[in-house]
Amino acid sequence: MFEAGFDQAAGLRAHPQRQGPALLAVASPPQPSRAYELLCHLSAQLKAQGRQPVILDGTATETAERRSGDGSPLGLLHALNDPAISDLGHPADGHEWLVMPAARGLRALQQTALTAGGAVALSRLLAPFGNGNLLLFFAPAHELSPLCGDLQARVVVPVLQYPRDALDAYGAVKLLHMAGARPVLAPVASDDPGQVLDSVLATVCDCADRHLGLDMELWSEPVWAACAQEHAMTRPQRPDTFHGLRDVRFAATGPSPVGAMPSLWS
Repeated sequence: MFEAGFDQAAGLRAHPQRQGPALLAVASPPQPSRAYELLCHLSAQLKAQGRQPVILDGTATETAERRSGDGSPLGLLHALNDPAISDLGHPADGHEWLVMPAARGLRALQQTALTAGGAVALSRLLAPFGNGNLLLFFAPAHELSPLCGDLQARVVVPVLQYPRDALDAYGAVKLLHMAGARPVLAPVASDDPGQVLDSVLATVCDCADRHLGLDMELWSEPVWAACAQEHAMTRPQRPDTFHGLRDVRFAATGPSPVGAMPSLWS
């Protein structure tokens, strides 16, 4: 308790904030509506596990500016540009989770990632949202890759039920992999008795193995939420920080004499 460099709250500060806002990217297919089932099922699972899902729809465009009373929905760009907006994530009355248009906001984050790096862009994205939120960023693979590639983040690629979907899913996998991200496959089951989902999935995995040298990771529907919580990205922290706030007392590297250690008691 009285050792140099420690205090009673050191253990609490070192404990990760597992329930802070987090992000998982989901690549939209050419027809985004065909993957909404995945978003809804994943959101329902997350809510059942105590997280509050937020869908950031990068296939929907928010207005450039939002004025009070103009009737336009709150979009991601508005939240990024207005520092007064905070603790987002609570759905409107009658809705199970918050859905925000996010195409313009995503482009702003791409620029942030290009100029300052993916970690800064991620911190900027998570800043307006409250604890307990898990953001599902739904957008085309080529739009997500500038942000997720720099962070080597997992990106969910839905695998749908028709043979032509194999080409779309493999294209997304290849693009994300080449950008530095880590694509994972999430097969979306169908009640259609003529579905060939297993064949489509096998084709995508085989192409990824032969052409990219990838042994694809698969997330089946029963474990979507568990995998999402395990692999979602949270605010990056530096080794010399306490929950993202730099502590200059421990920033120096190398051994320091005990006498030079600052006192933590006032």
